[in-house]
Amino acid sequence: ERFRGDTSPYCFCCCFCCCYLSIMSNAALQARANALNQKMEAEASAVLEDIERNLLRKVARDSFVCAVKCYDTAGATGPSEILETCTRNCQLPYQQSSALVQNEVAQFQNRLNRNMQECQEKARDMMVPGMENDPKKMAKVEGVLIDCMAKQVDEHIKLLKPM
Repeated sequence: ERFRGDTSPYCFCCCFCCCYLSIMSNAALQARANALNQKMEAEASAVLEDIERNLLRKVARDSFVCAVKCYDTAGATGPSEILETCTRNCQLPYQQSSALVQNEVAQFQNRLNRNMQECQEKARDMMVPGMENDPKKMAKVEGVLIDCMAKQVDEHIKLLKPM
């Protein structure tokens, strides 16, 4: 999908932080989870905006310049099939570049989601029957979950730079 102004086709909705918000008893932990979500979103958006501005726009521009040359070459009397083939070929580099970025984003999100799932499983493994009635034990589990999520967010932000 093409970039449209401020709207990016790539979303880094970090639902990993949201899934446990409803059961977290501590408002401070909920705020920390929200902050992690916003941090990941902001960093990912900045990297993707940079890719779009500095790489994809040039490829898109070159595609349009190529398409204009197709029209110049075909003129008013050239066969429409040749014109269509020429313009389609001009769009291939942009389509391939865009698909590559989308693939990288999907792989990144899958990896992030897998690691967040591991955090959730780590917290779930700490749970024992009746524990939800003990605020201190629940706070410990929630703390482990949030700390694990924070570590994953920081590690994944570092992975964004080479993208």
